[in-house]
Amino acid sequence: MTKLIVEDRIERPVAEVFRTIVTPDGLSSFFTAEASAGMTPGTTVTWRFGHVDATFDVEIGEIETDRLISWTWPGGQVTIELADADGATRLTVTEQPMGEGTEGAARAAGQTQGWTYFMCGLRAYLQHGLRHFGLSDAIRATVLD
Repeated sequence: MTKLIVEDRIERPVAEVFRTIVTPDGLSSFFTAEASAGMTPGTTVTWRFGHVDATFDVEIGEIETDRLISWTWPGGQVTIELADADGATRLTVTEQPMGEGTEGAARAAGQTQGWTYFMCGLRAYLQHGLRHFGLSDAIRATVLD
């Protein structure tokens, strides 16, 4: 099974990074336009992404405080692992499956961009207080056949 792994380091404590990702206020400060609820194992939450005019349900999987966050959303399973790195946080995001062939490569390219934005937005918010860094009402992503 093809999977995508994106890694980064955020200069904030693990507990702060974890809390920012799993709470609606935190998540909507850097990633989603809106999150209907916090991430609780076994629940379904709704996330809205204004820049691509998309709203969808996310099934929350396993959550281990300050260590692991997982969910299933359209197209795949996401796992975020967090680890202490001398007072900073090491994040590893894994998403699978990406698919095979040209379609899989296209999905992996798109998801790489999305997870890179996730990491940059999280860092900008936690380290510099910038909400939705780099995202404006004018940005749109469109896929055409």
